[in-house]
Amino acid sequence: MKKILLLCVLVQSAFGFSQEEPEFQKYNAKNAASIFYYNFSEVPEKIKVKDPVIENKTITSLKSYNNKIKKISFLNSTKLQELELTINSLGKQLYSNRDLAEKITKKIQLVILPIRDSVAAYEETLNSDLKSFLSKRQFKKWLKYQRGEKRKLLPERPKSNRNTAPSINRRNRGLGGRRF
Repeated sequence: MKKILLLCVLVQSAFGFSQEEPEFQKYNAKNAASIFYYNFSEVPEKIKVKDPVIENKTITSLKSYNNKIKKISFLNSTKLQELELTINSLGKQLYSNRDLAEKITKKIQLVILPIRDSVAAYEETLNSDLKSFLSKRQFKKWLKYQRGEKRKLLPERPKSNRNTAPSINRRNRGLGGRRF
């Protein structure tokens, strides 16, 4: 009886420490192309604009930027949806089939990179426009806000469910951390 119980525990522990396949996250083509819209009612408050004239200029600049991005999104929506569908349908096959992964990578470069470049060009014009009438402090806050919004687009790293052993601290080896 003890041998069977011991065998069950060993088998279960072996399966518990086996390596799991990485979880495939859904691919979002718009996020990869950095297509997103600024909330123009939130931005003046975040960058602490108090003058109503500057606030109106900021809002009009953001509205024009959002309109340009909407045009880009509309013109490229079929390409982005097709790319998103192919990547999400292939999923885990991309990990195992190297040739397929290279083909998909080339397709991503052909579709996403030109869109990302055009969005970046509009972003630069928006930044130069905002820099012309915002103070240095407000513009610095704007850049910080912009970086934060871009970070939200990045996919989160998958969390592993493995039980990891605590790391060994080299300084505390025993005996109060002293070496003899």
